[in-house]
Amino acid sequence: MYTNIKVIGLIILLSVGVSAKSIHYTLSMSEPQTHLFEVEMRLEGSGTKEVVALPVWTPGSYLVREYAKNVQDVSARSANGTPLKIQKIDKNHWEVRGKRGQDMIISYQVYAFEHSVRTSYLNSDHALLVPASVLMYWQKNQGRKHHLHIDLPATWSTITTALEPFNQAGNVDFIADNYDELADSPLELGNQHVIDFTVLGKPHQIAIYGASNYIDSTLIADFSKIIEAEARIFGGLPYDHYSFIVHAEEGRGGLEHAGSSVNFISRWSFTSEKRYKSFLALISHEFFHTWNVKRLYPKGIATFDYDNENYLDELWVAEGITSYYDELILQRIDLSDKETYLEVIKDEINVLESRPGRNHQSVTESSWDTWIKFYRRNEHSHNSTISYYNKGHLLGLLLDLKIIAATSGGSSLDDVMLQLYQDFALKKRGYSSKDVRLACEKVSGLKLDDFFAKHVFGRAPLPYHEVLDLAGLELDSTTEKSAYLGATLRSREGKVIITRVTEGSPAWDAGLNVNDEFIAIDGFRVKSAPPQYLGEKVPGDRIICTLSRNGVLRDIHLTVGFTPVTIESIKQVGEPTDQQKLVFEKWLGGAW
Repeated sequence: MYTNIKVIGLIILLSVGVSAKSIHYTLSMSEPQTHLFEVEMRLEGSGTKEVVALPVWTPGSYLVREYAKNVQDVSARSANGTPLKIQKIDKNHWEVRGKRGQDMIISYQVYAFEHSVRTSYLNSDHALLVPASVLMYWQKNQGRKHHLHIDLPATWSTITTALEPFNQAGNVDFIADNYDELADSPLELGNQHVIDFTVLGKPHQIAIYGASNYIDSTLIADFSKIIEAEARIFGGLPYDHYSFIVHAEEGRGGLEHAGSSVNFISRWSFTSEKRYKSFLALISHEFFHTWNVKRLYPKGIATFDYDNENYLDELWVAEGITSYYDELILQRIDLSDKETYLEVIKDEINVLESRPGRNHQSVTESSWDTWIKFYRRNEHSHNSTISYYNKGHLLGLLLDLKIIAATSGGSSLDDVMLQLYQDFALKKRGYSSKDVRLACEKVSGLKLDDFFAKHVFGRAPLPYHEVLDLAGLELDSTTEKSAYLGATLRSREGKVIITRVTEGSPAWDAGLNVNDEFIAIDGFRVKSAPPQYLGEKVPGDRIICTLSRNGVLRDIHLTVGFTPVTIESIKQVGEPTDQQKLVFEKWLGGAW
């Protein structure tokens, strides 16, 4: 086996040309229980002074994560072993000095013990390698070939990645055309369970780490349906092969890549219908990114700056419209039903309408500020921000129905996505929110300047009633008669603490603060969250809230309010018109 690996490596080198200068990495895990990756990075034919760097973020997750904080023991030498001077010149760059034309070898270790889809993780059982968090790049030569050799621990046998060569048993040598491709190709290392299957003539893998209750044949059948349904929108599969990396342990989340995705799900999710469908929605979401983001990308991420924030205002399309499709795809392929799907829409509306932030932040502003706000929420975030996932989902819904209605079922948002894919992805250029509007107008024949000005770039309330009526749907709202404070309470160490105060609520107007300890209402001790005594009150009642703020007791008078209006359900109208039935059936693909 060792000889075969060497032969494969030689073939790769010959195929790219022996004279081509490239970057070579050797990744080792000699003591995986220490959570330390050991990296050697060789720069072929370097100059007298070179700079290497570790990215501060990874594409697809828009937060500066400062991966360099985990780097230690950096050193450099020449090919003959002579030590070279290397010094750190800022937070994530190192400068190396050597002789022109000679190779430089940089060695370092990276501590990897943050278990998420956007960070690397290593323990005695397995490793998830997110390349941007471990493998430095050569500042002047990111466009060169990048070779990766992996020294696996003796008890590990399997590598799952989209890198070439794909799916060759025992292979430990991989190649990427450039650093972007390398950074976009996570690797699962260990003894994960691998399921191979073919869809539309192309090989796919599901690599699962973690003991769980999944059934191979069920996963193959359901993943295949998702792949085929999404490929139909864009006219086929844009890759040669694809890998789904799945961690069945805890949590839920995913991160997309051009030829793979990393997905986290709770261990025992596969025999619970609700949790399993949530998992399939996650798979549907990340796989839709194969087109929408990885190939059809906004101008702001047409090229990657790995050292700084990459600003864009189109995440409502990149993430939000992807969120719209993730559940819609499940409904189309009969992995969900229309009643369940209408519940999803109802929940999305209630999430947005419960956030006062909708009055302060547009969906494009939410996208632009993702670097400082979306992943860094605090107790005031719901008052000042929205999610581009959530509002983008709803914008996708409204645009879809408007297009279907305007064309009498002749076109839909699918046609917009295909138009954008042909005009931008296939021509390798980035789009803007204006380009999305123009594509919607071209497909539908509508003028959408006002809609985009109000609802994409502006903060006007979304026209749910007007647009859902096009499909014969009506919103059933309900007003709770129960008492409402507008303060979120949590029990902590025997105390009831205010953790959030909603803008415009009775608690907000009266001056209740986050971190106040709620002692009593009208002199009756508060022992639980929510307080039992509050159930005796009705809207309009005056109460006295006794609080401890920074150790000082105070009484605050407050008028109890109404629980905010929520959408109880979305229902089909009793007597739909022929046009409403047509729109509904085109939208969900089934009979009224």
